[in-house]
Amino acid sequence: MKRLAAMALVASSLAGAFAVPAPASAQVFFGLSYGQNVSQGNCQALAASLGARKVWFSRFSGSKPDVWDRGLEPAWGVGCFRTQKECKRWLYDTQTEWPRLMNFTRCAQGLPARF
Repeated sequence: MKRLAAMALVASSLAGAFAVPAPASAQVFFGLSYGQNVSQGNCQALAASLGARKVWFSRFSGSKPDVWDRGLEPAWGVGCFRTQKECKRWLYDTQTEWPRLMNFTRCAQGLPARF
């Protein structure tokens, strides 16, 4: 009977873990989220329409506490924009949402050579 109760407990806890959907851009492996891609903008399309030198670009990585209190959930991404204002807004928003262990570049005009 104890074995059956233990199996039911494990099954119910696993069902609860899989019942909560991960964000659409999250990297998920066996139902566990390993971070979120917060990239915004299509760099190649903007470079084709504006020219690579006129695209505003920034990179970001950071983390925030996991909602299940299992540690920190990471996030990373690149942003490509038409204006400096749009770039700064994206960078500010990602810094606000993912405030831990941040690493980012300032918004700069022009795509990096190895992008």
